[in-house]
Amino acid sequence: MKKILGSVMAVAMAVTLSAGYKAEAKEYPVKPITVISPYGAGGDSDIAARVWAEFAKQELGQPVLVVNKTGGGGLTGTMFASKARPDGYTLFLGQLGPCVMLPITTKAGGLNKDSFEMIARFATSNTGAVVSADTPWNNLKDFEKDAAANPGKYTFSSPSATSWVALAFKSWIYNNKLNLKNVEYVSGAEAATSILGKHGDITFLFRANFDALVKGEKLKLLAVGQKMEEYPDVPTFAELGYEGNYMAWAAIAAPKGVPDEIKAKLQAVTEKISQNPEFIKALQNVGFDINYKDGASFKKDVDAQYIEMQKLLQVMGLAVQ
Repeated sequence: MKKILGSVMAVAMAVTLSAGYKAEAKEYPVKPITVISPYGAGGDSDIAARVWAEFAKQELGQPVLVVNKTGGGGLTGTMFASKARPDGYTLFLGQLGPCVMLPITTKAGGLNKDSFEMIARFATSNTGAVVSADTPWNNLKDFEKDAAANPGKYTFSSPSATSWVALAFKSWIYNNKLNLKNVEYVSGAEAATSILGKHGDITFLFRANFDALVKGEKLKLLAVGQKMEEYPDVPTFAELGYEGNYMAWAAIAAPKGVPDEIKAKLQAVTEKISQNPEFIKALQNVGFDINYKDGASFKKDVDAQYIEMQKLLQVMGLAVQ
């Protein structure tokens, strides 16, 4: 009987809270909004969140504050945001790592692929496989052939142990049955430095970490996630015949259960600022491309990426069963 009464009270409380959120949604927003970034200040997640916040506040009429909650490879901030009240006042800077990789590799705090409502994707970030400029390889196929002929000779400088960009290239190594040594670094900047210092042979970076070094002829691009006008001769992974997802993204998300009215307002704001030339310029300056997609359509993409990565990480022994 106690269990039944407890369940009834829990349902009643959930209904009451939901009704309260919907009532608040009509006037939303009436106070400052917080965007949680699960990684440190100055990184791509933090920068994307701050640019969105700066332009969104002009449309929402309230301060939009970015808070960095770091730790656990993004887990601390992700769990905090997923457990926040779904009232639209705590948002999350969603990326592949927190929204796809973490729910596969950990079940901490009940985190899963549906812990967040996707409001809208607003940007994508290109990636590139890079090596020292004086190496003989001209594209990733050249490196693959050399590495296959010399197992254990070359080193992958991993930009981190658990980030999506690191696991994406580890999946490329695994799929092509290559034997590379692996050295873990804590950031893309450190991984790039290792290549410059000849401590590693290849790494996989976001555009923000490789662009200036490639243009300065310090590093060489062997493949990119998406075709780049600046480097028309550099092939994409797809053009080289490699399957998989090699593009990162940034999206605004909210805890599960946020009212539809609030989702719609935040989505409309994101769509509007994504057409603002100043917003576009601000993100392009830090290596992002504007690539707006509404929440419902984007959630389908996220679910597809989740299935793709889950299969791979299970084979690699990294998925939590």
